[in-house]
Amino acid sequence: MLIFTNRTMQASSDESAFGAGFSQGSEILGMATVARKGKKGWSVADIDSDVNDADSKQALVPIFQGAAPVLIYIHGFNNTPAKCFERCLKLESLYGVQVVGFSWPSEGFQADGTLGPGVIPSADSGDENDLSAVNAGNRRESPIQSMIHRYHQAVLNGKNSVDALARFLRMVAAARLDANAQPFTLAAHSLGAQFLQYSLDIPVVAESLATARNVALLAPCVRASDHRNWIGKIRPLSQLFVTFNKGDSVLAGAAVADLDLGSNSQLKLGTDPTPDRFRESYMRYISCTNAMNGFGGHGYFAQDKMPKHMQTVFGRIFSSKRDLEAGEIDRKIYGIKGDEDGLTCYFNAP
Repeated sequence: MLIFTNRTMQASSDESAFGAGFSQGSEILGMATVARKGKKGWSVADIDSDVNDADSKQALVPIFQGAAPVLIYIHGFNNTPAKCFERCLKLESLYGVQVVGFSWPSEGFQADGTLGPGVIPSADSGDENDLSAVNAGNRRESPIQSMIHRYHQAVLNGKNSVDALARFLRMVAAARLDANAQPFTLAAHSLGAQFLQYSLDIPVVAESLATARNVALLAPCVRASDHRNWIGKIRPLSQLFVTFNKGDSVLAGAAVADLDLGSNSQLKLGTDPTPDRFRESYMRYISCTNAMNGFGGHGYFAQDKMPKHMQTVFGRIFSSKRDLEAGEIDRKIYGIKGDEDGLTCYFNAP
């Protein structure tokens, strides 16, 4: 797999090549090829700590000229490099796509790679599901406050990484146009969708996303209110998807964590897009509520033993196909009838 990053790269042959720190506001990108080593380890090679346009084209064009459609994946909160690699490999295995990942400093370390004030050191940084432990009753307790501080720092790190993400997306678009072969879908999960949202103020991002066949915001950890005001900046060649699950305990925890920022309603788009939806012919909301959606109800697109309907639909989306081909009815593909206007489809009764 090819992994790009705005983390500080280090000389290493395992996941430690991707450091915890990064340069704020910088366009500098690193990249490396990653492969599974043993049952749990990783082999990292071909490290480039300062990627230029020629480097990116040399690495990306052969992928777009390969045998499989391309999936560009942006992970969410608290994904170490190793967890990013694991998710990318899982997506390749489930859907037969070629995944290019973007690893960003989402674990909540400060820019220099150290822990911030109020964060409790831990041998195990946990994962994106840890936010499900946050609720209104415990949000002031010390261990929970530590997690909230890391989450807030991850949000800030995303804001300070948008220039690097914008440059990466431009490189992807340039390689896709140069290769003129396989299409690609961009999938942004959880806090990765917020990261992408921040980058949309940079003009080249919308232009780059216009070369994607599909864009999927998976369990997006962004505010549901007023999402119509920015989501229209994303106009892929085919379809734009938002997936949601009203039982997503990770996003429920994120909404409580964001109360500490003094914000108003923090209902997340990936929990409930509300009736005030973005109504365009290329837009599709997908309800995963009451479907089989795994621990925390947050990573339902990358489960073991996925339900047939879910794997079929996500397989189509990630392979740059339409979720419903001409003449198909939603009941056959999703397993249940969707809304009459076609805007929202369901995997189970809402």
